[in-house]
Amino acid sequence: MDKSETFELIPMRNVVTKLTGRERGHQTQWAAQFAVASELCKRGYEVAFTSGHTTPIADLMVVSPITKTMFLVDVKGLYRMNPWVIKRKPVRSNLFYVLAFVPTSRPNRYFVLSQKEINRYVESELVRLKRPDDYPMTGITFKQAKAHEDAWPSLPQ
Repeated sequence: MDKSETFELIPMRNVVTKLTGRERGHQTQWAAQFAVASELCKRGYEVAFTSGHTTPIADLMVVSPITKTMFLVDVKGLYRMNPWVIKRKPVRSNLFYVLAFVPTSRPNRYFVLSQKEINRYVESELVRLKRPDDYPMTGITFKQAKAHEDAWPSLPQ
């Protein structure tokens, strides 16, 4: 190899990418999905990613470690302590949500809920905010999610 083909690697320590708007949300969602998949794998679950934003139901297909039950996980990611925007979906017995708080400079936090629990919180927020049932922007607060922090045992075993 001659000198024209060499290159120098520059260390990337302490570099934080400054993304805003859609780019930041996209990065946060991907970080959340990979973090949740990693946590599930560490707990013995088998995990497969669905095809990105084109899948309307869930981000992950999961098989439980003991009973080998297949279920779906919809991941919602935040990097700041804001409300989680969660659109209502048709009821499915095998749909769960993992809300992932993935800040850039602190450890990740996970909140595990069933679809039934999410729907109950969404409905209570609509009532609290005096919004009509068909209000298009729905979700739950960070405070509501706290009761479900690290509730991994609520998933099929």
